[in-house]
Amino acid sequence: MERSTMSKLILVLFIGLVMLGFMIKMFFYDGKNKDDTGFEGENEYSYTEPIEEERTDSETETDKDQQVTVGNTEIDYDAEYGAKFGEDKVQAAEKLAEKVMQAWLENNTDMEMWKEISTAPFLIVVQNEVMAPKDQLTRKVQSLDVSPTKASGDQDIQFMVYATWDVLSAGKKVREQSNMYKISLTLSESGEWFVKELSRV
Repeated sequence: MERSTMSKLILVLFIGLVMLGFMIKMFFYDGKNKDDTGFEGENEYSYTEPIEEERTDSETETDKDQQVTVGNTEIDYDAEYGAKFGEDKVQAAEKLAEKVMQAWLENNTDMEMWKEISTAPFLIVVQNEVMAPKDQLTRKVQSLDVSPTKASGDQDIQFMVYATWDVLSAGKKVREQSNMYKISLTLSESGEWFVKELSRV
């Protein structure tokens, strides 16, 4: 008798659990499409994955397009300056840029030389920077790589200069250094180039 009662109790409990499960399912899926297959989550996953891949491809194509656009609009400053000032003037400006850069790095204190090639504001900079070296070390320029870049004024020309030099102490090399500089020159009314600005990039 006890076994029969226990079996009935288990059966009632099982039926109750099934009913409870059914009620929970009806509650959570109430209002859903009757034709729904029940695999909505899987359908969403299958649907979103191609979109993510397509977006990535689109971004990649956009990056490529931007690179092409940048390449097509890059300005040839050599040609631009040549057309504006003439090849001779551009070459003279480049030589002056090299001369100034070397004199600056090697702390050339020849004020007469600086006066001949500097605008009045830049001459003040020279007096403050070149004429008052902060250490006992000397510098010897090894190489100067000069390339034109965009200038700020109509009568200006600007160069980027990658300089490499040796640092010397008592005539002996201590180390090698390098840096990038920006130098701006301006054309005077007499047709001569003068240093307008020099700064480390």
